[in-house]
Amino acid sequence: MQQEPVYIALCSFGKDSIATVLLALEHGEPLDYVVFSEVMFSHAEGISGEIPEHIDWITGVAIPKLESMGVKVVVVRAERDYLYYFTKGNETKRGKYVGKLRGFPIGGRCTINRDLKLKPIHDFYRSFGKRPIIQYVGIAIDEPKRLKRLRAKGNRQQISLLAKYGYTEQDAKNSAQDYGLLSPIYETGTRGGCWFCPNCRIPRFCEFRKSHPDLWDRLRKLSHTPNLCSYGFKYGKSLQEIEKLMDAQDAQLTLF
Repeated sequence: MQQEPVYIALCSFGKDSIATVLLALEHGEPLDYVVFSEVMFSHAEGISGEIPEHIDWITGVAIPKLESMGVKVVVVRAERDYLYYFTKGNETKRGKYVGKLRGFPIGGRCTINRDLKLKPIHDFYRSFGKRPIIQYVGIAIDEPKRLKRLRAKGNRQQISLLAKYGYTEQDAKNSAQDYGLLSPIYETGTRGGCWFCPNCRIPRFCEFRKSHPDLWDRLRKLSHTPNLCSYGFKYGKSLQEIEKLMDAQDAQLTLF
């Protein structure tokens, strides 16, 4: 007997994923769960990997508002955190990395994304056994390359409601704003996602360092940890090298 599918919207609480949830509500699309996977920098200290303004808004504004609209929001987290993997011993048994700690994740091959963000989502999926899963993904109609990568795998099928209803990225932003569900990160242009992500651009790191010097100092301290496999904070460049680029960026801005 064919099992009924489970309809799940993955939600980063950025404009595209929020607009996807809103479209489902507006058009009566089936929606069983909204799933947010939160990467933690430190479980013990309660420090999220999300930009502080964003996670505060998610927990204090967005989730309560969606729940008041009848949406079931599930927050999933891995048992481990960024600090665990940073200080974890390297598994290799030979070569120059024997006995070293992992250190900073390597850009383009981020184990943090794999182990701390994607794994909890897949664990949640597995809780439904073999039931078909329809996964709503926040990709707009003006992102054709990303839309082409939507796929079916096993019992999961990815669908874009934004594309179905002809929503561009700007339409998605407008929709989130109209409902009072636009994250404060869009006020500053700060990139969503982990604040320690090597994919962040230098100007975004500059903004973060000014806004959250305490968190940035945590990265500085980590960069001086002895015996690391990787001191490359951003695609081979050390944190100190990145800070020089940030200092130059700040100096350039002061000229104007």
